[in-house]
Amino acid sequence: MAIDSMIKSRGAKILVAPLALAYAVMWVGGIGSHLLHGGPPAHMWWAAPVFLALAGLILLVTSNAGEIRALVAAAAIGVASEVVGVRYGFLYGEYAYTDALRPLVFGVPLVMASAWMVLAAYVRQVVSYIRLPAWAEVTAASLWMTAIDLVIDPLAAGRLGYWRWVEGGRYYGIPARNFLGWFIVSFLIFSLIGVLEGGRRRANPWARLIGLSIVVFFTAIALIHGLMLAVSAGATLCVLDLAAARLPARIKAMRVSSR
Repeated sequence: MAIDSMIKSRGAKILVAPLALAYAVMWVGGIGSHLLHGGPPAHMWWAAPVFLALAGLILLVTSNAGEIRALVAAAAIGVASEVVGVRYGFLYGEYAYTDALRPLVFGVPLVMASAWMVLAAYVRQVVSYIRLPAWAEVTAASLWMTAIDLVIDPLAAGRLGYWRWVEGGRYYGIPARNFLGWFIVSFLIFSLIGVLEGGRRRANPWARLIGLSIVVFFTAIALIHGLMLAVSAGATLCVLDLAAARLPARIKAMRVSSR
């Protein structure tokens, strides 16, 4: 078993290096295209789906079998909720995806499975630093996911044109019930992940790195386009991320100093 684990670990390290390099290049290129040209050119339509797919692949390569089962469940719930949302306007409000993230399956981009996995894994890593009771951790994780949508949605439904809202709202034209829908779906996802993990949890620095990089990515693009409320939300999440990551070390230091 130990030899088998070593082989898998080495294989993951070999795979993650080129994936991470490609992801980093696209991350820089994506921000650069908005900074220099206001966005990627039309012939680069494939860049966004590939960018999200790379993020998902890095996560899968660096996860064990149990974590992958939880991630697949998160993706399935997220995508299923979007299929219902697109068809019936339930949960999030009435909206429709464009062909910017093609291919689409039942009206939802296939790559959204990767997006749900990456964000759920990232938030799960961050809230684990805080050491909360199970119910409070699920609630905190759901609120964090909803806050991330405050950063992503103004761009995705606006400048990037990934989807279009039928009904509007005060926050960059986004209906308020969209955020309620995010919280409800996220609560279901994190509740299920907790059951599937069965109390077993492993730190995955790649999950946090990739997730945080996506928050920074959309925050930077929001800043370029002057969406200051979205920038404020993104900057706040980044600060909270850093604070949460340092919390275990601070608690340990306090325990040592009190002895």
